[in-house]
Amino acid sequence: MGRVIGCDLTDKVAQISISIEKEEGEEVVSVPVITGSEKYVIPVLASIGAGVDDILFGEDAARCEDPERTKVSSLISGALRDEAVTVGDVSIPCKELLRGFIRKSIHLSGSYAPYSEVERVVITIPEPLEDTVRLLEEVCDFLKEDGKNVRISGYPESFFYYAMNQEQELTRNKIALFDFDGQRLRSMMLSTRLDVRPHVSMVEERVFDMPGKDDGTFLEIARSILDSEIVSAVYLSGEGFEGGWLDRSVQYLCERRRRVFQGRNLYTKGACYAGIDDRDGNPQLSSCKFFDRDKVTSDVGIHIYEDGQETYLGLVYAGSNWYDAKRELEFMLGEDREIRIRIESYYTTEVRYSVIRAEEFPQRPDKCTRVRFCFEMKDTDLMEIEAYDLGFGEIYRSSGNVIKTRVYL
Repeated sequence: MGRVIGCDLTDKVAQISISIEKEEGEEVVSVPVITGSEKYVIPVLASIGAGVDDILFGEDAARCEDPERTKVSSLISGALRDEAVTVGDVSIPCKELLRGFIRKSIHLSGSYAPYSEVERVVITIPEPLEDTVRLLEEVCDFLKEDGKNVRISGYPESFFYYAMNQEQELTRNKIALFDFDGQRLRSMMLSTRLDVRPHVSMVEERVFDMPGKDDGTFLEIARSILDSEIVSAVYLSGEGFEGGWLDRSVQYLCERRRRVFQGRNLYTKGACYAGIDDRDGNPQLSSCKFFDRDKVTSDVGIHIYEDGQETYLGLVYAGSNWYDAKRELEFMLGEDREIRIRIESYYTTEVRYSVIRAEEFPQRPDKCTRVRFCFEMKDTDLMEIEAYDLGFGEIYRSSGNVIKTRVYL
């Protein structure tokens, strides 16, 4: 059974966790920055010396005090802007620095298991915006080349997987998370609808400006969220909660038999649990489907002709991340010269069709037009489609015509 790595990655810091085998079963543990230490937060930094062969990353870069070296931070932001760092006569793209940082961070797990045993890597980020997701897919190409399964998730999904892998007593009611970076407080409330099958778990998010560690302000926000809810557990995450400044807030959070936990490894461990579920499935979650603002809420498919027969082919499934939903396939057009896209709402089970008419393609006999169909979700409810006329072998040459359209779910 291959290992799973969870990587919590922001523009400032990162954390790594890994699944390990124990007598009582598989366990997820945080990976320290230095073997034997209790430091788990990795600064997202690069320190460049004389050239591309002299680059330090993470903790090594933070500890280096050589004034002759060039220190680079905010690697994700720099890579998104397609920036490069010039050292002497050498220009190093921030994408390459980010790739090197991720590689170095992943290999920290070697203190627990050889890299060759790693099967999956799940990278979790605060906001899975399309440009960030595509960037990470690009810079993580080395993992795919090494045979690792890689996917990107957002913090709400990692919160869900972490919370649902704790003892059952903590999952009986709603579960709250407060994430504070010192300037912004992000709250998440995880709840599960038991009146539908499979059960539906959802995260409701709110964001508050909270400049500074103010016990009174946090208490007021916490009351506004928790007073009317039945909550089993409350998780406090983020560097903003460090320093022992919580007083009245902790007393309130512990009321009504709520269990309260504080730490900074929730997202990385949640990402690791998500990878384990991808690999094996989780019996406890088999009857539950998770939705957040990045999840598609409809099943989408098309009716196509394949091997002379009409069949239905699923394209996108409710509960999948919109930024993961993209595909390319080929099929034959029927006599009606239409591509019928079936859309079924997960919540209402309502079915409707969006029909693409291939009027731009030449008129040909039935099933004598092969189509290359490419789609990509651009949001949870927007699908962009391109359909190419491939003709029919030597009999009917391709016209080169392309149909481009959008389908709203």
